[in-house]
Amino acid sequence: MGVQSGKKLNTLAHEEHDDNTNRKRVQAFIEGDTVAYEDASFVAGDSPAVCSVETDLGRLGHAGYVIIDGTGSILVEFSEDGTSYGGQHTLKGKETLEFENLNISKIRITFVANTAYRAFVV
Repeated sequence: MGVQSGKKLNTLAHEEHDDNTNRKRVQAFIEGDTVAYEDASFVAGDSPAVCSVETDLGRLGHAGYVIIDGTGSILVEFSEDGTSYGGQHTLKGKETLEFENLNISKIRITFVANTAYRAFVV
């Protein structure tokens, strides 16, 4: 589980090769639609923005990213059941939060300082 040019959440971290049995692991992929959310001028009056992933996809989302295009900050929270949210993840100007292997019904984005963001979920 690593961070390249931002932050990354991953509930499952596996090596490509299984040293104990000398087998190669195969990465599963997700079939179906994608959904994108964007706000080019995210200000206090827009907060919190709730991205209804399960409604928009017709299923739970599992992987994607949230990118800050502006210089301000936001708080990002994920909900598996659509009502309760996990911890807040702070994103500051130009940071990226990548996530995979999650069950996401909703994403809540809360204003900290004027900015712009994009989110993509599959």
